[in-house]
Order: sequence, then C-alpha cells, then structure tokens
Amino acid sequence: MLIYDRMLGKSISGGPLRIDTVPDAAGGVRAGEELTGNVVFRGGGSISRITSLTLQLVSEFAFKRDNKIVTERGIIYHQSFAADVTIAPGDERRIPFRLPIPIETPVTMSGSKVWLETVADVGMEPPKGDKDDLPILPHPIVQAFLDAVKLLGLRLDEVKVMRLPHIRTGFPFVQEFEFKPRLPSPLDELEFYCTARNSEEIDFYIELDRRTKGLGGLFEEAFNLDERQIKLTVGRDYIGRPEQLADFLADRFRPHLNM
Repeated sequence: MLIYDRMLGKSISGGPLRIDTVPDAAGGVRAGEELTGNVVFRGGGSISRITSLTLQLVSEFAFKRDNKIVTERGIIYHQSFAADVTIAPGDERRIPFRLPIPIETPVTMSGSKVWLETVADVGMEPPKGDKDDLPILPHPIVQAFLDAVKLLGLRLDEVKVMRLPHIRTGFPFVQEFEFKPRLPSPLDELEFYCTARNSEEIDFYIELDRRTKGLGGLFEEAFNLDERQIKLTVGRDYIGRPEQLADFLADRFRPHLNM
C-alpha cells in the first residue's frame, strides 16, 4: 500500500466504506445563513454505490414528562437528495452540499449543542453515516439583542433548549436565555426566547422578574405577580447598533420595574 493511501486512511484490501462530512466553515455558521461543504467517501474492500444522501441538523431538547425534566434528540432541519455515485475500493469521491441553516437554530453556547448528521443509502448495504458537532453563531439581530442586554448590566446565566409544542406546532422548539444582574438591581432576572418572522424581523418574548421585598413581595411571588411579560419586534436596523437597542430596551423595561 502506498504511504499516500495510508495517510488518507484508504484501504484497498478491505474495510468498510468511510464517510466524512467536511464543512467549508470550520469555525461554524451563523443562523440564517447557508452551510456549504463536501461529503467525502473513501472506498472500502468492495464497490459501493451511493443512491441518496440525507443531511440533518440535530440537537437535544428538554421537556417535561411525568413531572420530570428529560431530554431527547430532535431534528431541527433535514434535507435529502438523490445521488448516483459508485465508489471503487480505495477511491475517494466528494459530493458538494449546500444546507440552509434556519434562523431559529439553537445557538451553541452554555452547553447547548448542535450537530450535523449525514446518512447515505448504499445500495443493498445498511445505511452509512457520519456525525459532526457544528458551532452555530447567533443571527445578527439576535446577536444585537444579546449585546444590548449585556450593556444593561446583565450577565448570561443559563441557556436551555426546550420542546414547547403548545407554542408552535410546526417547529416546537425554542431556546431560552436567562440573564441576571451583575450588580444590585430592581430586576431579579430576565428571560427571553425568540421566533423569526423572516430574515428582517425577529419577535422577542421577554419575561422580567422583579426583585421583591417584605410581606407584599412574598405575596407577589406566590402568585407570579412579580413577573412582567413583554413582546418586542426587532428589525435589521439594530444590527451593529447594540447601544441604541439597549436604550430602546431600557425605555420599554422601566415602567415594568417601577423605576
């Protein structure tokens, strides 16, 4: 066997067909953009024929079952296409792909993970697959919102990806961000999730939890009266302008915090 073949992991005498999905953007892709790359096939010990390919974005989502929080695998987006590629033993073939990344794909931060699964139908053989972690960066509008909230003196405390079918049946997953103040504040915590109207506008569903004091505060907490819910639509005008967005958010939050 040639040393070149050994370095590529080729096997002429035997072994299974190998699949490796190689994105062009090694550092990840931004939600709302397109992921490009190649699916690389390296021949095994016999001729293989690829008849179709499926690429799917996958993550883990939390949900409540029997009063317990459990997690399960969920498909965010998938794309299948026909292929007719024959791989001889020791050969290498590449199939390019273009995969749109939905705007609401979870951002990979604070433990939230997204990975790309590739499944190839190989004639009469069992399907072959590959799995690769895929860093997802926030959509520019979401990035502006995250930056603006931090400018208000809040720090990111927790990020959760949840399955909430009662909110949306077509895409029943949301990513919730929880922020807490860095310094003493009338605000105890801020939580939000978002849904995209389109690439130009994103709706943010925000919950403000006020810091309560005394007996009246305990009464408010018991009935969740300390929470204030706000819905805001943010457009592309705020991309790259987190200071202006922070001012806008402060004006909207102030009446709910009795400031």
